Amino acid sequence: MEQLGISALHPRAPEIFSYVALFSAPIDLDRVLEQLNALWGLDISGQWQQVPAGENHPAGSILDFTWQGVHVAMSPVNTPLSLEKAQLPEHIFQVPVTLYAPAKEAAAGQLANESAFLSQIPEIRRRKRMLSAHFVATQLADALMREAAAVGIFRSEMGIVQPPQMVTELSGLLRAGKIPLPLWINIRTQEIDLSWGRTYGLPLFGHLDIEIRETSKSASAVYQILAEITNYLISGESYLLPGQTLESGGEKMVITEEVSPVDKQTVIRILT
Repeated sequence: MEQLGISALHPRAPEIFSYVALFSAPIDLDRVLEQLNALWGLDISGQWQQVPAGENHPAGSILDFTWQGVHVAMSPVNTPLSLEKAQLPEHIFQVPVTLYAPAKEAAAGQLANESAFLSQIPEIRRRKRMLSAHFVATQLADALMREAAAVGIFRSEMGIVQPPQMVTELSGLLRAGKIPLPLWINIRTQEIDLSWGRTYGLPLFGHLDIEIRETSKSASAVYQILAEITNYLISGESYLLPGQTLESGGEKMVITEEVSPVDKQTVIRILT
């Protein structure tokens, strides 16, 4: 595996990801930063930067800060987010948030213990960096969604808007050392005659998404299997490879690499 490189099969975890916080009225980002510090016992100070107008964007302002080697930038935008192929909840104000976790700054990362993986293969370090970025993203989302005007967090790679109560409740799992999985990965299931299940969001962590289809198991059982596997992958250093087998509840399941009929993306399929 080290000779071929993990990225020969799985995508390499990116150094950047983003989300958009939606609001029914303008909010004060300086106040949000104060709330972030108070909620999570942090000592973060931000800096405002002015961005001149460009060919593809108007002039604006950015509040940025760095924590654990993760650079965060957020901008107040007094217009709603517009999407071509989806409808969003009604809102008039948005805050795009971008998180940049460069591999070269892994030594500063303690949240995912990536500083202990400096000598490991690059793919592992990048996965740990993205894990830290998600820790910071979740803490910030918790502060943002406590605003009275909060509508939700839009995650494009997951195709969903997470409501404020969901964000504030699940983010608390971090305090218990647990992964707030529904905030990071969207697991969709369907049950008609046979059941189907699929993850959305794993490529951010350096893994192909996982799919189970044409199984006699219930949709809830499929969800549980996918949640267990996904939590294991995100929190550890392992990868799923074609030809391997997994065991869940005493049942052995074979792993294959296939193209999903849902969206024609390459996925890891679990045969149950």
